[in-house]
Amino acid sequence: MNWEAVGAISELVGATGVIASLIYVGVQVRQNTRSMRAATYDSLVRSNGDWLAPIIQDAELAASFEVAVASWAKVEEAQRPRVMYLLTQLFRHWENAFFQQEQGALAPSLWLTWQGIILSYFHQPGIQEWWQLRRTAYSNEFREFLEMSSPPPSGLRTTRQIDGQDTVGEQD
Repeated sequence: MNWEAVGAISELVGATGVIASLIYVGVQVRQNTRSMRAATYDSLVRSNGDWLAPIIQDAELAASFEVAVASWAKVEEAQRPRVMYLLTQLFRHWENAFFQQEQGALAPSLWLTWQGIILSYFHQPGIQEWWQLRRTAYSNEFREFLEMSSPPPSGLRTTRQIDGQDTVGEQD
């Protein structure tokens, strides 16, 4: 065997090693992306639960939230600071979901469900009133996403009257 053949075989083995390494790195990147997306989604779900806990535990706060969604002006003056902070936290949570989606850390199919909920709430009359008071607290990108959007065609939430009072519930 001559040196040229040994060199050719060495190059072939080296090229095969490089290709194998690239395949390995590709698999690792794919697994890392899946893990990152799973962790991001888990974090968003946990954050959502943390946000919901006070509403579940406090009927008065829950009622004030429902009123705020329908009409910010109808929120009792004593409840306004609590509801303001609650909505601020909710929209900060949604801004995080938006950011994660923009970074590619949230699977597109999961983002679509979040987007539907976010826009369904955002386009409610009371939220629109509140938004004008707090909109500058959020990033330009998130504001643009919300303000350039249209209400979802089959919104998850609507304002309706029950027993003569505005409430919010699933669309009929």
